[in-house]
Amino acid sequence: MSQSDCFVIEDGVLKEYNANVQIVIPEGVREIGDEAFSCFLNIVSVTLPEGLERIGERAFYMCGRLKSINIPESVKEIGASAFRGCCKLSMITQPTENAVLGDDAFRDCTGLIDKDGFLIVGNVLYGYFGSDDYVVVPQGVKKIGRNAFSGNTSVNTQELFIQEHIKTVVLPDGLEEIGRYAFEFCSSLKDISLPKSVKNIEDAAFFGCKQLADENGFVSMGGVLFDYFGGLSEVIIPDGVTRISGHAFDNNDSIQRVTLPESVKSIGSDAFIDCSNLVCVDLPKGEISIAKDAFCFCDCFLTQNGKRI
Repeated sequence: MSQSDCFVIEDGVLKEYNANVQIVIPEGVREIGDEAFSCFLNIVSVTLPEGLERIGERAFYMCGRLKSINIPESVKEIGASAFRGCCKLSMITQPTENAVLGDDAFRDCTGLIDKDGFLIVGNVLYGYFGSDDYVVVPQGVKKIGRNAFSGNTSVNTQELFIQEHIKTVVLPDGLEEIGRYAFEFCSSLKDISLPKSVKNIEDAAFFGCKQLADENGFVSMGGVLFDYFGGLSEVIIPDGVTRISGHAFDNNDSIQRVTLPESVKSIGSDAFIDCSNLVCVDLPKGEISIAKDAFCFCDCFLTQNGKRI
């Protein structure tokens, strides 16, 4: 393509520049800054130098024509959304096991989906695009990324879709973290067990998973209460729950009073947002961490040790 062919000009107005760009980052560069190449649509390949240590947040965000990039072994960190939306990225050297991968670093990189429908980079599962209702997450995955089973972009339609058909998920030994909204609104999911290796489950990871609710309507996993599908006006949280997840009672207009057991140590952001009829929350004895917006848009009061606080 000649230089003149790269320009799209209509009625004297330059509309677009279509040259494909192959970028070679110079030796000596240790960091690609945040948003350094964000939305640069003409990049098709990037060669990164050995000695590079960090790729910043949104560094290559929405580079829609990017097809290949090498990740040097020296890279220690890839920031949040660094390659998010690079839908044609299909050739990549995997980061080392010790590299820290930020939230959504490779989300919607649909060119990296394997034959089984998994989008995995390093040890992070960023998305599942398969059609099976029985899903076995591969060994080696240490983190289920944010929205991994919900809110992904369809390969064919480019529209958001949720894995409502999944009934069973088998998680691998060695899994350590489940990200925010990971299984949100997987409404058919009814069988999933946490390996002992799991150390952290982020807020709303199982929000909207109605089939996981117990006989009293509670959806809880690993000591975290994620949702409530009961219709009672006075709700007693089960003993053993240590955290009320963000959005656990989101927009629940049935509850009027909630009693927390002594096992609860924290209440997450927006845990009771828009609970329009909530009047009172009985807190447990001892210290409890409450997010400042836990009761957003609620006209309720809190009690502790029988006293209003």
